[in-house]
Amino acid sequence: MTVEDHAPGSTVRRLVLGGELRRLREAAGVTRQDAGYAIRASESKISRLELGRVGFKERDVADLLTLYGVGAGSSRETLLRWARESNVPGWWHRHGDVLPHWFQTYLGLEEAASLIRTYEIQFVPGIVQTPEYARAVFRLGHPEAPDAEIERRVELRMRRQRRLWGPRALRLWTVIDEAALRRPLGGVEVMREQLEYLLALSQLPNVTIQVMPFRFGAHAAEGGAFSILRFPDPGVPDVAYLENLVGAVYLEKIDDLDRHLRVMERLSLTSESPDRSRDLLIDMLGPAGPERTGIRVRSRRLPAAERARGGGDERAVVDSPFGLRILMADALGKGPDAARAAADVVTAFRELAAHEPTLPGVAERLHAVLAHPGGADDFVAALLASVREDGRLELVSCGHPAPLLLRDGRVQPVSPLPVVPPLGLLDLGDGWCETTAVPLAAGDRLLICSNGLAGARGAGGAAFPLADRAAERLRDDPDLLLDGLLADLLEHVSGRPDDEAGALVVRFGLPSAPAPAPAAGRSHRAEARQA
Repeated sequence: MTVEDHAPGSTVRRLVLGGELRRLREAAGVTRQDAGYAIRASESKISRLELGRVGFKERDVADLLTLYGVGAGSSRETLLRWARESNVPGWWHRHGDVLPHWFQTYLGLEEAASLIRTYEIQFVPGIVQTPEYARAVFRLGHPEAPDAEIERRVELRMRRQRRLWGPRALRLWTVIDEAALRRPLGGVEVMREQLEYLLALSQLPNVTIQVMPFRFGAHAAEGGAFSILRFPDPGVPDVAYLENLVGAVYLEKIDDLDRHLRVMERLSLTSESPDRSRDLLIDMLGPAGPERTGIRVRSRRLPAAERARGGGDERAVVDSPFGLRILMADALGKGPDAARAAADVVTAFRELAAHEPTLPGVAERLHAVLAHPGGADDFVAALLASVREDGRLELVSCGHPAPLLLRDGRVQPVSPLPVVPPLGLLDLGDGWCETTAVPLAAGDRLLICSNGLAGARGAGGAAFPLADRAAERLRDDPDLLLDGLLADLLEHVSGRPDDEAGALVVRFGLPSAPAPAPAAGRSHRAEARQA
């Protein structure tokens, strides 16, 4: 026997190992009852092991392999190693206090799957929800939960979306009932943003979105929402997943799977085609209006590995009388002192942004917040930006990497934008500060990254400028979504294992003609969300 070591994740290891143990048992003519006796367990325990539903003890696997006639050799060693590695917790386990145990099983399957086909009738599928939509869903289901718990749930849901990009991108095929898209969960603006996001995702080659329209009436999925997960290893059977208020059901019997697959096929045939579904999403958005010609700010954070957030990577967006104002502050240090220093700057910025008319003035007053005796953790690099009513972007950099301007498929650093001196907010004691103004056009996107991303490295370990990496990715795929670009950049952050990095993307929907000079007190309308 030869076992191929293709280095699957821990969930796939359990599934593949369980399937291999089942194959070996059947080939040896051993019953589940006899196998259970050999490892001092029940017949049902053997069944759960073979389905990959429980963790493996290396001793049990060794005893079973001996019983099945698998002696010393590379195959035995590989299976024993899989048994050890199958118990490594997944990234989602650190959210176990806000996750029901039955959903942790699904997350493991989702992380391991190569294809998920899903039908939803009430909500947009979780893996394609925007943060604001997800917050509305969690508030509906957990009305008494504190804000911190809701944010952790949202963070978990956004983390799942990384599977949609990268070399192992998940293939997602979803059918969404029109009722879920017409129901304005969270309000009209939240739903508009969600529809726009679905429209953008539908352009990805690995994502298929279909809408089951009202006009069809009754259809095949009378049993409600469900998902079917398929895995890259042909030896791992499909799993059908059905969720309810108090738990979930995982179906693996051939008859159950065949029935759900037939229903999914009929749903796909009777729903609107992917192209027509995109048209329907556009129709739901309605005609473009003033509210769709403003500015959107999206944020992504690469959290510190295996620890509570303790770095100094902070962002803030304020809609002020002087235009939309943005701050990205990064305290170059770790731990509570760094986090406190950056948080102090953000708190002060929110107050100053609405009252201080010039960006240099904001920067100099932020310096005063940090101008007290302190150590290296008080070093704060910052980038300040104002999006003015005349369609120009004004920037001040204090030791921060230059942002990138993405226009017409090309990427370039915003220049000339001095970054040294000053070296940081604490170096503004002499009042020195320069600004750069950049004219904007409709469709422009600005990528503002923290210092962590400035250290991104390629596959060979060599450092590369962030602009080069972004330009390379866009050359490979001119239609690449900004979420995909950010996910790619975040995957290449170098440094200590506890490093953090973050990025803001500002998408401009400004009128093509320059706007008139702003009236006193007039401000941009902005929507900020964390992705």
